Amino acid sequence: MKPRVPSRPAAVPFLTALLLAALSVLAPAPRAQAHAQLLASSPAADSVTAESPTAVTLSFDSPVQPGYTTVAVLGTDGTPYTDGPPTALNGQVQQKLGRLPKGAIQVVWRAVAADGAPLQGRFTFTNADDTAPVQPPPRPSTPAAPPAAAPAAQDSADWPWWAAAGGLSVAAVAAVAVLVRRPSRGR
Repeated sequence: MKPRVPSRPAAVPFLTALLLAALSVLAPAPRAQAHAQLLASSPAADSVTAESPTAVTLSFDSPVQPGYTTVAVLGTDGTPYTDGPPTALNGQVQQKLGRLPKGAIQVVWRAVAADGAPLQGRFTFTNADDTAPVQPPPRPSTPAAPPAAAPAAQDSADWPWWAAAGGLSVAAVAAVAVLVRRPSRGR
């Protein structure tokens, strides 16, 4: 009596499933949604305030990560006027301020969107409050320093994960095909 040798057609369902898995990985990925964007600020960019604001509020169209948000509010000489760290809740970031001087005020902000995308921007407004102290003249050799950098975030556009997964799937299919075609040693 001959020993029973498994037939090669038994490998067909396995190879078919593996091939479908590889093709599903290689199929075009859905388009990524747009990253968060700054919708508005208070005070608004290029605005003139009659009274010194006590806070700067940034409004985004989607949530930002609180631990990675920085806001610097600087006078013309680079002096910071922030009072404590910013707070972030959903799409609103608020930075409390100390007493602002009269004149141009620069706001420099960085945040990380909920999807991991880094965001940054800057704008100025003018504090026209007559009771505000006068700013020292600008220091020409010292540019306004931006806030500490938020950690680099991995953007799905930076790493084509689907290409790597597809390549691995194709390699797996090729390896299985080689194993199936190899003659068995027991014959």
